This record gives sequence, structure tokens and C-alpha cells, in this order.
Amino acid sequence: MSVDGSNDHGVPVDGSLAFLDHEDSEMDRFHELVLQQAAYSKEDLHTIHRQWLGPRGVFAVFGEEIEQLGRQAPALDDLKKLATPERLQEAELAVAFVLAQSHRRVPALNPFMGRRREALCAVVFDDSGRYTLVERYAAYQAVRQTDADIFIKLIATTRGVVERRIVFRGLLEHYDRLLPIEKSIYPDGYRSVQQAHLDREESLYGPLPLKDDILTLLGTLSAVELLEQVQLQAEGAL
Repeated sequence: MSVDGSNDHGVPVDGSLAFLDHEDSEMDRFHELVLQQAAYSKEDLHTIHRQWLGPRGVFAVFGEEIEQLGRQAPALDDLKKLATPERLQEAELAVAFVLAQSHRRVPALNPFMGRRREALCAVVFDDSGRYTLVERYAAYQAVRQTDADIFIKLIATTRGVVERRIVFRGLLEHYDRLLPIEKSIYPDGYRSVQQAHLDREESLYGPLPLKDDILTLLGTLSAVELLEQVQLQAEGAL
């Protein structure tokens, strides 16, 4: 995703999704993106975000084209440039997903689901030409689903309780993990507002007695299970 918002989704001759299977590679690429995007103003990043992720952005137009034309969509032409059968096979998994998403094929899993958010961003926001547009689109859909699942769980932690420490801490953790281009659409002062809410809750109920991040815990626990864990650890601290 280049800084001028151009549609530069070329294809590598020897790239592979396999490099994202290694945690160090995921985080290295993610941090490279952080540094790269941090060099631009919030206004520039907001513009690029709109050009790619907005209601008339590249991904929205891509989805409409697939829905209307299916496998014949010109947006899939870059698959023809893939140099190896392995890369084509990887990209075809993303094609199967987007065609199923538009009800043109039987249901198919998103091949990017289950990856760390940082790994997904390394695909969505990569401007090196490593990935086809359909792969970047599928990774973007995985980011959206991953975020939605987390927010649903965070909201669920407020049911039946009066305090909101989990939800505010979770919102802060999520924001801190975003790339600069993602943060660019948030209002100024968003983080300080959420921190003030958390500070108030902790002044009333104390710091959360947890040994791991909220988002990490919600990756394996339900909202109810997390609430129970907070309660048990709080009782054990008495």
C-alpha cells in the first residue's frame, strides 16, 4: 500500500506465505511497516486509508467486482503472473474464499483466519508486490473478523457487572497494536480518553489481577471465563 495510494499490487517471482509462519518474521515485517508509516503525517495516512479501506476504496471496489463478475473479474488478472505452482495454489485459496463470500461457490474458509493480527497486517498493508490483490483482500477480511470477535467479547465482559476495567484495558491494548495508518482514523486524544476511563475504574476497583494481556486471554477464553478468572484471582489476593 504505497504512500500515494496507487494500486501497486504486483506479484513476486518467489514470494511465499510461509515466511509469515515464523513469529520473528511476522513481527519484523510489522515493525518495518510501523516505521515506514510513522514517517507520514496523519492526514496523508488518513487519505491512503480512505483510498484502500474506505467505502469506495480499492478493497470495496474489488469486492463489488468479484460479486458482479466472479472468476472473470479483471481484479484477479494478477494471478496469471505468479511464477510457481506453489504460489498459485496459495492464491487460489484466497480466490475460493472471496468467490464463496459473494455466493458464487460453496462455502470456503478464509486461509488467513487464525493468523496473528500482525501477520495479517503484513499482508494487507504490504506495498512490495509480494501478494496478489485477492490475498490482500482476504487478509483484510480476516483482520475485520478478528477485530469483530474481540470487540464482541470485550462488550460481553460488561454484562452483569458494574465495573469496566476489562473493556477499557482491552480497548487500549487493541489501539496500541494498530499500525499508524489504522490509528489515523481515530479521533485525536482517543487513547488518553480510554486511559482516563481505565484509571477511574482502577481507582475504584484496583488494578486487574491478570498475568497476561486482555487480548491474549480473550484469544482462548470466553468473556464469562475471563470474568471468572478475574474474580478468582481477586479473591485469592485478599
